[in-house]
Amino acid sequence: MITLIVPTRNRAHTLRLVAPSYFVQDGVSEIVFVIDGGDDETPQLIDRLAAGHAGIHTQVLRHETRLGAAQARNTGVAASRNEFILFCDDDEYLEAGYARTCLQKLATPGVGAVSGRRVYMEDGETPAGAVHRFGHGLRPGPAFRPLLCEYVNAARYAGDIRLPLTNAVILTHKHLLCRFPYDPHYARGNGYREESDFQMNLYVHGYDIVASNDCHSIHLPPAQVRSGGQRTQRLQRIYWSIHYTRYFFAKYYPGYAARLGLRAPRWLAVAAFAAFAVYRETVRPPLYALAKWALRQRRVEPALPT
Repeated sequence: MITLIVPTRNRAHTLRLVAPSYFVQDGVSEIVFVIDGGDDETPQLIDRLAAGHAGIHTQVLRHETRLGAAQARNTGVAASRNEFILFCDDDEYLEAGYARTCLQKLATPGVGAVSGRRVYMEDGETPAGAVHRFGHGLRPGPAFRPLLCEYVNAARYAGDIRLPLTNAVILTHKHLLCRFPYDPHYARGNGYREESDFQMNLYVHGYDIVASNDCHSIHLPPAQVRSGGQRTQRLQRIYWSIHYTRYFFAKYYPGYAARLGLRAPRWLAVAAFAAFAVYRETVRPPLYALAKWALRQRRVEPALPT
């Protein structure tokens, strides 16, 4: 059976929406919520939800002070009762069958962790509507950028693919988490690379990470998520993304590059990522907004008279 672990901090407003989807996952017999120094009504909310699902062992653990999502994951693993561990963020729905589908794929030899596709909802969208719009992806091009060590979440691909890393909503083995625990170093700022550290540790030790189109997690739209690492200021996001990528590459780049056959030196990879981080936070958002506006104009443009 599977233990679902959810790190959270002052997110009762999002858990109220998404947590019901956790309690109906096939194969999940235990859910562990780890409150990382928060002080809102999350415990009371979880108690109400758990009362309607007596067959699921529900734990609410608490860090008295903020230690970061990585340490919250480790705390949840230490308290878990099952061999398989599924992580979910506290602002994402899990599609029905997510846990069961990932468990089937984790049985493949050489696979250390499995995720579905992450879909970002737009304002006014339902989870089902978001999944339908997403399909097998929204953008052409590769699903992974080796020099940047970046998974392209919206890339178009069919079926399952093997990658060095994927999104944070993964199923894996408890014994691997005990061998390669999450690194608490990523506790400050936006925590960039926090969820990738464990996955890359698996990858450099010979395991594959699978991302599958057969199940989805559905992320709430920004208007419904009022706090968190991605709500930090733009310049802070740039700083912490580069800071943590330098740390991440210092740990893993030699083994990562060797397994992938990447010949670029580490300094070049860091420089390329720094340029990308600036572009992503400054240039890309207005370009995306313009493209969305143009698409909407095409959709609502009245037909010309004949």
